[in-house]
Parts: sequence; C-alpha cells; structure tokens
Amino acid sequence: MGICCSREGGGRELEETEGWFPWKHDDFLQEQLAGAAGVSMHTKQGWKGVNQDAMAACQDFAGHKGQIFCGVFDGHGPLGRDVARHVRDSLPKKLSASLAPRAEDDAPSSNSNADMDSFDKSDCTSSSDTSEEHQLLSSWKSLIVKAFEDVDEELRQHSGIDCLCSGTTAVTVVRQGDHLIVANLGDSRAVLCARDSKGRPVSVQITTDLKPDLPGEAERILSCKGRIFAMDDEPDVPRLWLPDQDAPGLAMARAFGDFCLKNHGLICTPEVYYRKLSEKDDFLVLATDGIWDVLSNKEVVKIVSSASDRSKAAKQLVDRAVRAWRRKFPTSMVDDCAAVCLFLKPAAISSEEDSTTKPPHAPVLSFTGSFRKALGGGEAEEGTAVWRALEGVARVNSVIRLPRMLSRRWRSASMDENNDQELSKVD
Repeated sequence: MGICCSREGGGRELEETEGWFPWKHDDFLQEQLAGAAGVSMHTKQGWKGVNQDAMAACQDFAGHKGQIFCGVFDGHGPLGRDVARHVRDSLPKKLSASLAPRAEDDAPSSNSNADMDSFDKSDCTSSSDTSEEHQLLSSWKSLIVKAFEDVDEELRQHSGIDCLCSGTTAVTVVRQGDHLIVANLGDSRAVLCARDSKGRPVSVQITTDLKPDLPGEAERILSCKGRIFAMDDEPDVPRLWLPDQDAPGLAMARAFGDFCLKNHGLICTPEVYYRKLSEKDDFLVLATDGIWDVLSNKEVVKIVSSASDRSKAAKQLVDRAVRAWRRKFPTSMVDDCAAVCLFLKPAAISSEEDSTTKPPHAPVLSFTGSFRKALGGGEAEEGTAVWRALEGVARVNSVIRLPRMLSRRWRSASMDENNDQELSKVD
C-alpha cells in the first residue's frame, strides 16, 4: 500500500507483511511525509521495556484521492506490543475495504461520498448525540464500529497472540477535504489546534479519555459485575478489575483485546466524532497517554505550533514530553511516547524557493517509488502511499504489576545522573 517508517534509531527495517512495504526512517523521508501529506510522526521507548506504542498514516486512503488515515495505538500487558502492531496493520485495511469506491450498481444508498457531503450541514458532534447530527454520523459510525469489532474478533481468534490479558488503545482519524472523522478507543487522545479571532493557537480536545470511572463507563462495568478502584500507590488512577480477583487492573474502559474483561464491562466499541474544518483549524495531534500524562492540551498545541520545521514537530513534542516525565515524576519510569501531527493546511513555501524544486501538488509516489527502487525493492503500489512507525509498551495500566496473574513490575533502582535541564514552563 505504500511506505512506512521503522523505529527511531534503528537501522533495521520493519518486517514486510502483506500489503505493506518496509521503509527506513530517516530525515529525507520525514521531510517528504510532511511536505507531501502534512504528517509528522515520532515515537520513543520509555523505561519500562520494549516500546508498545505503534503508529500508522496512509495517503490516498481507501482509493480516495487526498484522503488520509492516521492512528496511534498504545499496547499494554505482556503481549501489548504484538497486539498494537496487529491492530496497526489490520484496522486500516478493514476500514479501507469498507470505504473503498464501489461500482455504481453495487454502491449502497448511503455510500461514503454521500455521507461526506451530508456532513456539510454539521459542525462538530460526537457519537453520543441523539440529534439530527447523530443521523448524519450513523453511516460512517457503523462502518468504523464494524471495522473495530472485526479487528477485535481477529485478535480473539489469533493463534499467535494471547490477548487474554493484553490489549491496545486506538485513536484514529480519517480526513477527506474539510471533513474530519475521529474514532477513539481507550485513553489515547486527539487534540485540534484552532486559531482565535486574534490568530492565537487554541487547543480543542476532540476525544474523551475513556477511563473506568466516567459515569457512563462505570455504570456499564458495574452492571457486568466488574469492579473499579485505584491502587493505594496510585490513588488517582481508577482501574478495572475482575469480579473475584484483584486483576488485571486496566486503566481504561474500552480497548482491543483484554478478553478476560470483555464479559465484565470492557468493550471494543469506539466513540466516533466529526468536525467540519474551517480556515482557522491548523493541525490535529494524535498521541498516546505518555504525552498527555505530563503535558496539557495547551502545552502540546504550543510546542507543535512553534516548530520551525513541521516535519520535526512530532519529534520535538515527544522529546519535550520525555523531559517533562523526568522533571515531574523523577521517581517513576518514563512511559513510551508516540505522536502523529496531521497538518491541515499546505506548508508555506518561501517566495525565494524555486517552484520546480518543490512542486505544490507532487504526489507521494513521486518519491516513494524511486526511493524504494533505490533500496532494491522494486516499485511501490500505484495509487496509494502508506507509512507507519512502531515502538514501545504502554504505561503501567494493566496486568504487568499484579500478583495473581503476573509478577510485580520491575522498578528502577537508580535514576539517570545526567537528566536534561528542567523543562521551561509553557504558558
């Protein structure tokens, strides 16, 4: 389907799977991603072991010219890395198959293009609304929910990944023109940067962190005999537990996998949100909780909007979050961090730049095909470009530390003596 990025700092390419091509992550590729599709993505492993965060971004998604898919996935549990990788690969394919253009005689009356046109009547709404806006969302929502449920069922039947006590969050976006459709499962988050009347950046949180103590989530969990409480050493982190065991202690109310809890309130149904973009909307940030645990929405928007090179914006955000972890939680292990920045406007081109050097509408395949050939891999698939990057394990939000199912998590006995200087306060 196109291109992807390997993990930070590693010369080893990601393995090739059906429909995906392995690509190395380097500065050249990052610049092309940001220039051609307005996407910057970066991840960094924390101090808890293997990085379980995963990312994906797809250009010309589902065969629609200019349509973009992005997502971040935060794995947890002993096999969280494998779950996040599987969902990263499978979910875009499932959704793409549902949204791909069909022959006119086979297309349903509520095809995706018609749904997109109908969204023009709406501004911003969520799947919880019951008004006319909910009706406009229903067709898209049903496609997205079905894709999520199909992927979860794949995990249930997967012979190579034990998902009993492992899972992943997901926050994804499909952008087509002025339409933005966001789906959220778990406690990763999507935040939009808009401009106020004076042109200043303002953060707009699109998704809700689906924690077990949210009223609607808690009601469902308790009705299924699940239990919700926080551990003594983490009084501010409510967790989801089995009815008769103090396990697994999941810090979210919705997730892929974690099938030991699926009969006790945990679900894989995403919340779906829509926004009609305006000229005041600058970019969207999708990030795992390793970012949001230490940086506010306002801080994230300011960091990304102040990046001089938008191809490096995600890296600057992740690096800033890592420094914030060391400053705010010096006795805790830094969590994995992953971020995707989707810029909603074309990059500004200097008047001194030669337009022949950077054509304004150069397709992604103009560089992916030649770049892949240079690596000795042949030509990229025509019509679609995809890239992805993966690292790391999630926060301690699951089975890793529980006595009856797994041994307690390892705690660091020492700290880095050469911590970075204290993160300057962001207004």
